[in-house]
Amino acid sequence: MTTVFLALATSLLFGVGDFLGGIATRRDTPYAVTGTAHLFSVVLLGIAVVFLPAAHPTSADLLWGAASGLSGVIGVISLFTALAAGHMSIVAPIVAALSASLPALFDLATGTHLSPATLGGMALAVVAIVIVSIAPDDQMHLPSHAYRPRAALAFSVLSGVGFSGAFIAFSFTAPESGLTPLLAARAVSVPIAIALAFVFGRGFPVGRPALAPALGAGLTDALANVTMLTAIRIGPLAIASVLGSLFPVVVVGLARVFLGERLTWLQRAGVAIAMVAVVLSALP
Repeated sequence: MTTVFLALATSLLFGVGDFLGGIATRRDTPYAVTGTAHLFSVVLLGIAVVFLPAAHPTSADLLWGAASGLSGVIGVISLFTALAAGHMSIVAPIVAALSASLPALFDLATGTHLSPATLGGMALAVVAIVIVSIAPDDQMHLPSHAYRPRAALAFSVLSGVGFSGAFIAFSFTAPESGLTPLLAARAVSVPIAIALAFVFGRGFPVGRPALAPALGAGLTDALANVTMLTAIRIGPLAIASVLGSLFPVVVVGLARVFLGERLTWLQRAGVAIAMVAVVLSALP
């Protein structure tokens, strides 16, 4: 039950953070938003490490943390790009379905037993991606920002793969390492995001219009990573990653309330199937 609680808390925090990150990315580049958010989360995580009991990481823990940071920054930048290019209510379930099912598939490949329900959930995740990708989107154009549904789909898939790699890498860290793998991850992700912001964006940090949501995303990112890492260490990776991928419920709700997003019936079906896939994957 502790794993379930922590994973659900992760979903809530990631959902709020993804929504805020999507808002910020509509006002600045995804690279600057990611760098700003992750730099702020480094400060918060550093403070937490100072006040927590001393950790004893090995070189392997730090290397796995760095690997998670590399995979995770790909996931975050791709997610923010997708959220800015498409509908949050569609992007979030695709990312969730992949980030839930791929770590579960990794568990299966490494000898962990998965129930028929979990396997069915992984299959439904693929179905959801296909349905959302072929759904008509002529009615979905938003006047407030450039709407690019195909780019949003491609970056959603890349984001799901990136987050899956981060989940899997973190699962190899030892509990004795504490939060140091998170700091190692940010030591990799922050320089990459800042460099990309200068090369492909408008510089670093984000401009004033995007600052507040970017900092909010950084706060929730720090908290979500702590609950996620703890859940992965306590319970099976498949369960922690799947329940930690319920964040689309939060994103869809916030996007509907604050952005007035509406979906076609086929897109609603794809979103619903993606959510069912997440839930099924968590069943014993």
